[in-house]
Amino acid sequence: MPVRALVHGGSIHGGQLLDPELRFQPSSYFGPTSGYGRLFASLPDRPRRVGVIGLGAGSLLAHGRKGDTFRFYEINPQVVELARREFTFLTESPATIEVVLGDGRLSLEREPSQQFDVIAMDAFSGDSIPMHLLTREAMTIYMRHLAPGGVLAFQATNRFIDIAPVVAGLAEEHGLAAVLISDTPQDTEGANYWLSATDQILVTSDRRLLESDRIREAGKVLAARPGFRMWTDDYNNLILILK
Repeated sequence: MPVRALVHGGSIHGGQLLDPELRFQPSSYFGPTSGYGRLFASLPDRPRRVGVIGLGAGSLLAHGRKGDTFRFYEINPQVVELARREFTFLTESPATIEVVLGDGRLSLEREPSQQFDVIAMDAFSGDSIPMHLLTREAMTIYMRHLAPGGVLAFQATNRFIDIAPVVAGLAEEHGLAAVLISDTPQDTEGANYWLSATDQILVTSDRRLLESDRIREAGKVLAARPGFRMWTDDYNNLILILK
């Protein structure tokens, strides 16, 4: 089953199945049993407004539907060029697509509230994570852009770093619940061979969403780590979250 992936260094930033009938089947980090897959399957059946920090190949658009709006924030213009030239998510998705070029946090800081139903933080899979996206000040910005009951979805899949203690602390400060969904697909052939093992964290005030069957059956509630010092724009400690 042929696939095209966007790779930078040792990290894959999404991919697309090349069979014309399967181009919009979720793959890589966004499969149906991943945190993202379970989240989009559990959201209310209405048009959704989704903000995404980190474009990659645009693979998250496999979950886009007619009436949805996906607004991507991407710092690297070459990534935007590759996503448009080598993949078809941006050109063929039934969803409305917006791409904002620039640092995601700074772009959000300048914008009026976007009232996102979901903010997908998809920028933490590499070996050098953008720590300014995981601070108390950054969280305040995200909360301004979330619609009531909206969800922050953190891509926590990383070979070197465990961002769960940081995210759990940020969630607790805002009175939100944080749920980790770990997924290890077992398929060894066919289209599902290209599904990746993932760790993704959902943060929300919507307890009813977290109690939905698809999320509850796989989710693990995260508690803030006692004594863990919250990251700020003036303080972080990467050593404490190394795997």
